[in-house]
Amino acid sequence: MNPTMEEDRPMTHQESQAKWLQDASNLVKRNAFFMKRALDDDNLREALRFSAAMLGELRTSLLTPQKYFELYMQAFDELRHLEIFFKEEHSKGRSYADLYELVQHAGNVLPRLYLLCTVGSCFIRSKEAHAKDILKDLVEMCKGVQHPTRGLFLRSYLCQVSRGLLPDTGSEYEGDGGNINDALEFLLLNFTEMNKLWVRMQHQGSGKDRDRKEGERQQLADLVGKNLTYISQLEGLDFKLYKDVVQGRMMEQVVSCKDEIAQQYLMQCIIQGFPDEFHLGTLTILLSSLPELQSGVKIHLIVASLLDRLNRFAASDAAVVNQFNDVDAFGQFLGAAARISEQHESMHAADIASMYIALTKFVGAVYPDHLDYVDRVLQSCCAALKDHSTLQDDRTEKQIVALLTSLLTAHEPVTVLGLSTYPEVMGLLKADAQKSMAVKIVETILKVSTEISEPAQVETLLDFVKALITDIPGVEVDEEDFQEEQDLVARLIHRLRSPDPGQQFAVLRTAWERLSVGGPRRLRHTIPPIAFAALHIARKEAATGSGQPSAQEVLQFVHRCAAQLGDAGESAEMALQLFLTAAYSASEHAKSELIAYEFFEQAFVLFEESIPDSAAERTALSSIVGALHGCRVFSPDSRSTLVHKATGYSAKLLRKADQCRAVLACSHLHWQDNHTEGDQGWNTDDAVAHNGDSAASQDSHEDSSSASPVQPPVRDGDQVMVCLKRALKIAHAAQQQLAIALRQSDTLPAALFVEILNHYLYYFDQGLALISSTVLQNLLELVANEMANDNCQKDASLMAFYNATLSHISSQKALPDKASLYDDIQI
Repeated sequence: MNPTMEEDRPMTHQESQAKWLQDASNLVKRNAFFMKRALDDDNLREALRFSAAMLGELRTSLLTPQKYFELYMQAFDELRHLEIFFKEEHSKGRSYADLYELVQHAGNVLPRLYLLCTVGSCFIRSKEAHAKDILKDLVEMCKGVQHPTRGLFLRSYLCQVSRGLLPDTGSEYEGDGGNINDALEFLLLNFTEMNKLWVRMQHQGSGKDRDRKEGERQQLADLVGKNLTYISQLEGLDFKLYKDVVQGRMMEQVVSCKDEIAQQYLMQCIIQGFPDEFHLGTLTILLSSLPELQSGVKIHLIVASLLDRLNRFAASDAAVVNQFNDVDAFGQFLGAAARISEQHESMHAADIASMYIALTKFVGAVYPDHLDYVDRVLQSCCAALKDHSTLQDDRTEKQIVALLTSLLTAHEPVTVLGLSTYPEVMGLLKADAQKSMAVKIVETILKVSTEISEPAQVETLLDFVKALITDIPGVEVDEEDFQEEQDLVARLIHRLRSPDPGQQFAVLRTAWERLSVGGPRRLRHTIPPIAFAALHIARKEAATGSGQPSAQEVLQFVHRCAAQLGDAGESAEMALQLFLTAAYSASEHAKSELIAYEFFEQAFVLFEESIPDSAAERTALSSIVGALHGCRVFSPDSRSTLVHKATGYSAKLLRKADQCRAVLACSHLHWQDNHTEGDQGWNTDDAVAHNGDSAASQDSHEDSSSASPVQPPVRDGDQVMVCLKRALKIAHAAQQQLAIALRQSDTLPAALFVEILNHYLYYFDQGLALISSTVLQNLLELVANEMANDNCQKDASLMAFYNATLSHISSQKALPDKASLYDDIQI
């Protein structure tokens, strides 16, 4: 860039500030150098002349507060040398009174006052003059500087050098030097004048730079607050002095200055600077001033800060709560919140809600057992927000949600939801926000493990989460969000618990009635947890035999749930699984053949009419076989009918491999284990004793109230062999189909043969006489021939399966009790 062009370019604001500061700093250094040289020469007049010139640089109006502060600190450091010299002069016999008089001959007011403050601090320390007189003189003379920035820093210097010299109670300057009242008067007067100067800064310069000026003012806030800090640290300050003298003077200045920045900062200073006992004792005065603050002041932050301090105060000592009751702290805060909301019409609704959030936290900390106070807070909040212009703002809704959520975590959620005004506040939210709130309610209940044990509580809770259990007009739901919401509802159902089975059954029926209208998409999420919770009741009832409710009655309820789920369209597979689970429970827990049979019949209907594809059919048939295998309550005729149906389904499967595996599974229907869950602790007499009459069971069959006898395990070797031989036949057919299709690379038939071999081995171990060692040996050779195929040898998983089978045979041959059985088997 051309150097000439660089020189002609106007400087930026930052560059100008840096240049002005550098120029002033150089002059301060230059005059300080000559001042110190004069001090070394013991030339007081020259030293005062150069010190006045040095301090004269602080008369500038060009620097921003931040840059002015840097210059001030430089001059402040240099004044230390002058202070030391004054002390030396005094030790040589010169009185501070002479020095105090001498420095007043400085030509300009600002340097003169800095010098007076410096000499004055030495004067007080020497005790040649009364502290109260010097302090009063200095604080009055500082009124001579009315420029906001220069005056603030001058008074800050006065405050700094007088620290430790105040006639505080117990200090060395108390007595003739004054008392605590004089110290308070000095600090309060200095505070008042500094605040006036600080407020006046907003009127300096052009209105275009308002944001910059406000930022600069914020940088000077601590200079003003320093006075209040020193007041709070006075040893002689007690509650009476604070109430009678200090608080009134402070609050008068705060309210009368009518400046938003000053009021915001000073109120926080007062709250944080003085003891909690003082605030509690003067709560009426403190709260009455809040509505008088400017509309732009963030009063909710001030209220929250005060409440937070009092919360911690109450937590520090349980006996303190009595003091809160004595002054009716809750009533005062509630009234103040209402007045603030009413008088500050421009206050944002989110800020109002934030104020009430702080109040609810205060109630939770100080009055944890007063839920009526919480109700009153919500009532006041609802009244303040109901017709507010910014109620529908996103920020407001977030605060309302935060308010309602905070109550759920601070108190028992079910109890909070029962408050009369809680739904009113929640009703202030828009539909989508109500759904967000409903999610938070459920999440909170799950997090704190709340149990809902009464039908009325269920009704109340589901009213609040209505947005999750029914469609809301005009609210679109993302599919992923919908799944997450319904998962939460399903988990919520597991919190519907009661130690009394009858009460829990009533709770589940109430939930079912409400959730049944949620639509098919929701039923697949909500019906299963209700049904399984009911089955748990049936199992418990069967074990205890209380009869309230009867196991048959519960199972009839589960039947309605499963049937409803089956009619929901896309939930047939889930409904089938529910029917099968209920059938097993009816058989093994309720010992009811008729009810169990009915459940299987419904499962078969779903299998025939509603299972969508072959893969689903394979899974469903496997579940049917597994459930039927475990049931021990069916008479031979009933069981034969069910087994015949299940076996017949295997032939309807599309793929030969699926048919083969289904037939193998069906073979187990003819060979039950010796011990099942239903055998443990059950006999016919117990079953009869544990089941009573019920209206639901009478609807099903007049004999259903009587338990069916537990049947012995089925062991039909002939039918097992029929299934195994049929599986072999299907495997051979699959092999031929592949050969015809010229797909010799497919190893599926060989895998089927290995599976069939494993089933033969199982029944051989079980002692099925129709499977001799010769039959097993022939099958082993058949499978070995199949596995010799090159394609099979390349299939690692198939070879692992086959080798594991051979290893089993080898291990059985090595067992003493099995050796004779496997002697004739050759691998």
